Amino acid sequence: MNSTRTVVTAALLLLGPGAYAQGTTTTPSAAPPAAAPAPQTPAEQFALTRGRALMLDFYAVKVDGLWNAFTPELQQQWGSLEGFRAFRETGVQQYGKETQLVGERTFTRAGEAFYLRSAVFEGAPKQVWGLIIGFTGLRVTTFAINLLEDTSTDQVAGLPTVLAGR
Repeated sequence: MNSTRTVVTAALLLLGPGAYAQGTTTTPSAAPPAAAPAPQTPAEQFALTRGRALMLDFYAVKVDGLWNAFTPELQQQWGSLEGFRAFRETGVQQYGKETQLVGERTFTRAGEAFYLRSAVFEGAPKQVWGLIIGFTGLRVTTFAINLLEDTSTDQVAGLPTVLAGR
């Protein structure tokens, strides 16, 4: 579990704030952004193709296929299909549709092939979210969504106050 968390954190850093400036306005699609690196192995090609398909279903709140691809251990981490569906429905209500694909890529680590996607959503236009789906064979062994960047507050605005106290 700890190594999975490390891989997820490292993977999401790959799609972090530096990638934000490269984004283009899109609607969710299976088309890669212009700068997406090509998968290096058949497992990475599978992760790209299958990851995009599962992501599109997830976005459309069609979570049964993704849930059924989860390993039993991953299902246990997420609780139940009903809870997973409620998680996604809450995400749709709070964040809406994807409006900007920031980046996507694949990589392999310790026999697990990963699909990573970073995107902006209509309900939070100043936040970049990262989705990661990891595959071991045909099964989904990692699934996570994390906030990568939040520019909704002016982090420099408080600086004069801090400097005035020196």
